[in-house]
Amino acid sequence: MQNKKRLTFAHRGLYGGNVPENSLAAFRNAIEAGLDIELDVRLSKDGVPVVFHDRTLKRMCGDSRSVSELTLAELKKLSLNGTDHRIPALTEVLELAEGKDVLLIETKPPKGSIWNRKLEKKLLPLLKDYNGKYMMQSFNRYSVRYMKKRLNGIKCGILSGSHYPEPESFDFISYKLSDLTENKSRELKEKYPMLFAWSVLPVDSNELDKAVEKFGLDGVII
Repeated sequence: MQNKKRLTFAHRGLYGGNVPENSLAAFRNAIEAGLDIELDVRLSKDGVPVVFHDRTLKRMCGDSRSVSELTLAELKKLSLNGTDHRIPALTEVLELAEGKDVLLIETKPPKGSIWNRKLEKKLLPLLKDYNGKYMMQSFNRYSVRYMKKRLNGIKCGILSGSHYPEPESFDFISYKLSDLTENKSRELKEKYPMLFAWSVLPVDSNELDKAVEKFGLDGVII
């Protein structure tokens, strides 16, 4: 996909200080640093795919409501971590990233039996019209299956922590870095075409290089 030793995704963008996670500024920082971008997508009340990690707005916006309770216009009035930055619609990120680096888009559909395909159905027309490079992933295997069947040639993977589902037709698995061992990485590489590792904690670049070599990683999400 790229002429790189590995795919290196900035987890929720390259953020810190006055630049919040999953903000347009964090994604610009990642692009300028030559990194690919991992981001999270869920639906607003009016059915617009927005880029936001948590189900509720409490941690990032100090609002106890969930993302799905507010329209895009209402979400745009909220501040990310007390800054001037706002929650972006996915279309804004696609416009920013098109023709640049790879996007790794994580779907955040409703959990369990209430999965209703609404998010995936809203994403499909946006992504089919997108001319940039991207991949899809989710903790929800049904979401991954749905997208893979409808997006020809797009690599789709499953996210996991301490366990994993059967490979099915997934192109890769994104496994929690702190739970990886050499035995586990060998087992996963036998089952999946590609192995990624993710971490929400800062990882020293030297330690990251050692992990890539030790576990034979095809990509990292940091």
